[in-house]
Amino acid sequence: MAKPYVEKAGVAFPVAVDTADVLGRAFGLKAIPVSIFVDEVGIVRLQGGGPSKELLAQIEELLREPVTHLRGSGPQLGAATAELERNVAADAADWKSRVALARTYAETGRSDEAIAHLEAAARLKPTESSVPFVWGLVLLQRGQKDAALNKLKQARDVAPDNWRIRKQIWAIENPEKFYTGKSPDFGWQREQLKKEKK
Repeated sequence: MAKPYVEKAGVAFPVAVDTADVLGRAFGLKAIPVSIFVDEVGIVRLQGGGPSKELLAQIEELLREPVTHLRGSGPQLGAATAELERNVAADAADWKSRVALARTYAETGRSDEAIAHLEAAARLKPTESSVPFVWGLVLLQRGQKDAALNKLKQARDVAPDNWRIRKQIWAIENPEKFYTGKSPDFGWQREQLKKEKK
């Protein structure tokens, strides 16, 4: 059923068919097609219907701008939080659920609880960049810029090729390159990357 659509769209990326409805159940899908935008650190940033100009504009916005806050998924956030709380209660070593739960807690103003779960996730998985990355975003949301930068730099050191982490750091340190009429300054970003790679 997906093959004619894939051929018509000229898709150049791998396409998998979810015959066991794993994703359908995980995301509570009620209709198809559906688009789910997952970032480099595995965070679901956007969920919408099939391809549209509006959805493409939202994706392009996410690609252009660094993350300045954690974005939830509207009414699904409460259900997701409950599910993640159950996951963590059932398996205290589930660091991925702890990171995701930290995101949902931060989105609802429960940043102290978010940080507690990130501390636990960091003990469980000290080499995972998404832990200090999300931690940095939570701290940034709380207005703790210096502490946020430290965590984001820790994430960058773990995953030096992660472009999104670098862009977040640059946006905090050099807001004029990201938040003015002439931004984002891609030439500056390329030069900055060359300097840091040396």
